[in-house]
Amino acid sequence: MYPASSPLVPDDQFHERDFAPRDLDAERDFNEQRRRRPPRPNPVKRPSVVGRMARALGRFCAAVLIGVGLTLAWQTHAEQINETVTSWVPSLAWLLPEQSPKQPAEAAVSSEVTQQIKLIAVDLAIVRRNIGQLAANQDQFAARQEQMNQNIGMLQQIEQDARQQASSPPPPKAARPPAHNPPPAPIQTAPR
Repeated sequence: MYPASSPLVPDDQFHERDFAPRDLDAERDFNEQRRRRPPRPNPVKRPSVVGRMARALGRFCAAVLIGVGLTLAWQTHAEQINETVTSWVPSLAWLLPEQSPKQPAEAAVSSEVTQQIKLIAVDLAIVRRNIGQLAANQDQFAARQEQMNQNIGMLQQIEQDARQQASSPPPPKAARPPAHNPPPAPIQTAPR
């Protein structure tokens, strides 16, 4: 082992407690007591797998929503954001996208918008015309249905009258004088 006369390091000091004899019986008793004791419940409980997955999914969704929100904010307020970044950190201005003049873009957008509005107006006129035709067809259908109902009612009345006539006895016939029949004409045969 180490010689007691010369320390390894000049500042190294040995203490009496470093070489104290150990009471092995006391240690054995202490270990047995620990084994016999029921384990203490762990105060820190791990959440279930489902709970951890739900929290992870929630964090992911929050990150995506923040990214989408920042992207939309950048698109709608690009000029203001560029001015703010340029004023706060001028050395990062080269990272920002170049500003394009607004007038030609607005003119192109407005002409596209007017074309789209015209197309929408044409579509709307077509829809209105179709709705008018549907209303007229519906009126014609209602009139035809009413006519069919009247015809069915009339046919039912005729059928009922015919049944009544068939079930009632025929009226007595009046005595008629025998009809005077003319004598039959002689049949002529043609010579052969």
